[in-house]
Amino acid sequence: MNIQERRNKDGKITSYRIRVFDHRDTQTGRQVFRTLSIKYDPDKTEAWNKKNAEKQGIIFEKQVEEQTASDSHITFDHYCTYAIGMKEQAGLSSSTIYSYSGYRKRIAPYIGHIQLKQLTPAAINKAYSDMLSTGVSKATVYQYHLFIHSMLAMAFKENLIPRNYASAAMPPKRDAKEVQALSENEINAFFTALYADNKHYMYQVLFSLMLATGCRIGEICALTWDNIDFESNRIHICRHFVMSESGSRIQNGCKTNAGDRWLTMDTSIMDMLREYRAYYNVTAEKYGSKWNYEDNAVFFSQKKYGTFLNPATARSWLNSFTEKNGLPRIHPHMFRHTSVSLKLQASASQMQLREQVMHALILH
Repeated sequence: MNIQERRNKDGKITSYRIRVFDHRDTQTGRQVFRTLSIKYDPDKTEAWNKKNAEKQGIIFEKQVEEQTASDSHITFDHYCTYAIGMKEQAGLSSSTIYSYSGYRKRIAPYIGHIQLKQLTPAAINKAYSDMLSTGVSKATVYQYHLFIHSMLAMAFKENLIPRNYASAAMPPKRDAKEVQALSENEINAFFTALYADNKHYMYQVLFSLMLATGCRIGEICALTWDNIDFESNRIHICRHFVMSESGSRIQNGCKTNAGDRWLTMDTSIMDMLREYRAYYNVTAEKYGSKWNYEDNAVFFSQKKYGTFLNPATARSWLNSFTEKNGLPRIHPHMFRHTSVSLKLQASASQMQLREQVMHALILH
């Protein structure tokens, strides 16, 4: 360990620079050192400051030896850039990488400039408070907290910080919101308005299919006609839309590992798809060479003929449609929850019917 005094142009000590051997580079053979700067306290004596520097040096040397010393220069923003890149190499989904990159940019004004070793729980809590004061919602701040926790967890594993400071921070509590399913009246009102005008035919089929399957909108919009098995009355859910730096795109597989699946459908749904397929063929023939047959998309963009309908476009259409018809705002995911709810109700009814039959058999 080596301690050097740093002086200003007037010859007064301003800080102490502590230099400790870390390791020898395996490729070049050169020694690699870690450094720590200790500010000089002008309110204390020179002897006290020198002794304090020696004390801090001993602690720092031990941290370097145990590989728990923080990098004295790297900022949170720079580390996030590195960590996100490493997670991308490790195979984290492109949509998550896209979300992480967005979080990093939005968090940077609050804590991006702070060095990792100085990103204490107090500093993180102050950032949360500042975010809330500028109008960021509690739910969004909590999402940022999860991101910060993930980044610092990696920094801790790499021995850059002695602990994950975000674990001791206090993010705002999210407002508890129950997952909503549409009521019977809401379902009836929506589909009554939707089926009242034939110009919404594609969306009639799309949202009817979402309700029947319980699939995510990104999965439904990624369907091709090859995924529809008319002979066996089933649909293959095997791709979904993701967001990346380059925009929306379709990715093979589903959001979860267990998502790739075949769904057996009842006759009414398959008949609906057969009729819609006829409409698709007529529409494609109408646009001729302008039509994108390569995508073979079940649900298509009405501006880019034949290409896949973007989920964002479907969401925007849904918002506009419900507002225009005086209906409560509906999030596409509500169809998924409603589908699950209806299936549970049907299962419960079937179970009750079985119990009644069994009871009748026992009595007789």
